[in-house]
Amino acid sequence: MIYINALWQNLITPITVLFSMIEAYQIEILNLVAIFSLNMLSTTLSNLKTILLTKRVMKLVYVTTFIDAMIFALAFKCLATSSSLVFLVFFAAGRLSGVYLGNLIESKLALGTLEVSIHKHWQEGIKLADQLRTLGYSVTTFKGYGINGNDRLVITAIIPRRELDGLKPLLGNRINMTVKDVSKTYGKIGQVQTNV
Repeated sequence: MIYINALWQNLITPITVLFSMIEAYQIEILNLVAIFSLNMLSTTLSNLKTILLTKRVMKLVYVTTFIDAMIFALAFKCLATSSSLVFLVFFAAGRLSGVYLGNLIESKLALGTLEVSIHKHWQEGIKLADQLRTLGYSVTTFKGYGINGNDRLVITAIIPRRELDGLKPLLGNRINMTVKDVSKTYGKIGQVQTNV
């Protein structure tokens, strides 16, 4: 019984010390969390702003820029009034987390349009192009030449970026293709036709 009491005291003492330290440094801990969170949010918005700017979604660029500036100013004010190097580390960690979060959000949004060029053997290419057309993709084909001058069919499809993951399984395992960003399209190009 004495051994259990001694073990319990050895366990409870560090926990009590930890809670008393948290209570003593409560304001500093809250400031660290605030600096981390504000900088993470600011960096996320900044990354999204850059992506929106390249995709020419201007109204959202203005909104994110305004919100980002306010959040960054508040985070910088918190950092400027602190005196510890720990605050700088939390500021940098918030920035790093913001880049990660911004990238994650951008990959989920999948904004933009892509040009996918697929190079196939002639007969396989004709079947694939017809299959893609049946699924509503806008497809253009033309003759190309592969290694040793062998005939190839080049299949070009302009698709919304979010459709790329759905397109890949249709192409099979052995595929040669290029994917390029498209800045602007006109007409039905770049849309998957659902009434086909």
